[in-house]
Amino acid sequence: KQCTKPRRKCDAEWFKDKVLLVQAQANGQVLQDEELEFLADPGKTESSSNQTVVINNGAYQADDLDAYDSDCDEINSAKIALMANLSHYGSDNHAENSTLPALQDDLILYVIEQLKTQVVTCTKINQDNKHVNDLLTAELERYKSQERVLNELKHDEKAYTSYESSQEIESLKHTLSEYLKEKESL
Repeated sequence: KQCTKPRRKCDAEWFKDKVLLVQAQANGQVLQDEELEFLADPGKTESSSNQTVVINNGAYQADDLDAYDSDCDEINSAKIALMANLSHYGSDNHAENSTLPALQDDLILYVIEQLKTQVVTCTKINQDNKHVNDLLTAELERYKSQERVLNELKHDEKAYTSYESSQEIESLKHTLSEYLKEKESL
């Protein structure tokens, strides 16, 4: 196959573009032919390294898919694919080995930034959930307090009803006693 387009230099931008395409593909986005070719290109002319990358990436996803959050899967998949590409790229291009650590550092920094963003998002969600939990806990305490008050009122009402009944009984006893005394005196 003859390439009509000049090859891109494998620098930090190249790796960032790869990461973005891997993430887009992991999110289910349909890539154009040109993007798929770029994604499949490991930065060298042999096609065997591309197969290795796909096999390694696929094995990782199949074995560890349930062990991670879906957002983490996307970043880890991208990281693994790019690290595999980096290792193949570095082994075949000895002249550019001096730039490889810088490229790896750029990739690591990019992944760290993505992870920081995820941490910030998760922290915000956790804070929101804590706030909602605090509100619900306070509301639950109000309901428990109202229930205690109602139970006390119910108990007091029973006691009052019992007291009224005993007063009425005492009054009836007294009336009966008076009636019996009157009857005896007749």
